Amino acid sequence: MALQNRGRASMATAAVASLMFLAACGSDDSSDSGEAADSSADAGAAATVTITDSQGRDVEIPTNPEVVVATDWTAIRTLNDLGIEVDATPAANAGLPEDLAMYEGDDIPVVGDVFEPDYEAIAAMEPDLVVVGSRSGTPEVVAEFERFAPAVIDMSVRTEDPAEFVPDTRERVEQFGEIFGLKAEADELMTGVEDQIEALNAEITESGDNAMFVQVSDGSVGAYGPGSRFGLVYSVFGYEPTDAPVDDEGSHGQEISQEFFVEYNPDALLVLDRAKTIGEDQTPALDILTDGLADSTNAAQDDRMVEVDGFSWYLAANAPSSLQAMIDDVVASQG
Repeated sequence: MALQNRGRASMATAAVASLMFLAACGSDDSSDSGEAADSSADAGAAATVTITDSQGRDVEIPTNPEVVVATDWTAIRTLNDLGIEVDATPAANAGLPEDLAMYEGDDIPVVGDVFEPDYEAIAAMEPDLVVVGSRSGTPEVVAEFERFAPAVIDMSVRTEDPAEFVPDTRERVEQFGEIFGLKAEADELMTGVEDQIEALNAEITESGDNAMFVQVSDGSVGAYGPGSRFGLVYSVFGYEPTDAPVDDEGSHGQEISQEFFVEYNPDALLVLDRAKTIGEDQTPALDILTDGLADSTNAAQDDRMVEVDGFSWYLAANAPSSLQAMIDDVVASQG
């Protein structure tokens, strides 16, 4: 999927060129025309957009805000997909994906982490917009930012039904497009992944294959059912669930034994290595599974046991690039 790569600098250049053109056109006109042009420029500079965030707040935001701080990696990746570079980020516990590598150096300030923003450092930056979400998307965090930021918005995607995962993601991506004058680009990004998902769902549904999604953390294995946070494997991508009686509650899944794999024998097995994703040094997830009974499943025997991209599935799920990574993982799980 081709991603747009336009930053605020390029948009600012275009805006300057446009203003120069207007000035040139008006040089031979009357002073009234010049005043009208000045009035139009002032109106454009003061333009705002009102966005309803995930907390139900109607937030008035200046279009193309200059200083943008984000405390959530989904928001940062979505903005990056749209060609927008933020001015400060939370700390990354593990390595960032290649598309976000510019945030691993010393050029961009790190202001706290995804749970606890560094309010003092952010206030010193005098941001035009602060974007929170997911782990930092709480009323308490928003209230703290409202003490000094002219605009703060919670762009969390809190999908209760996994079938709504993609539409809910589109809503947030389109809202970012509104803020930065990139509505067409936002639509193009989402249409690109939606078309791929539709085609992939049709293939998997026709196959009738089932799948299991598991998370490995600290040596234990947790399985996720159709209504869980990773239920999109079934409702979005089209895999059938196994007959395993998996509880959909809990962020770490339902803990299972190695015998579970033999009893319910999935055709495809998608594996999230949580320790690797959050930067902890533990035995790799696939080593734990292949040393156990999971290695005897149809999925393992048919080379359909796939370690998924943890950053995309776990830390920044609702960004177009993350959806693309999920598509790639599901394609790999088809064998």
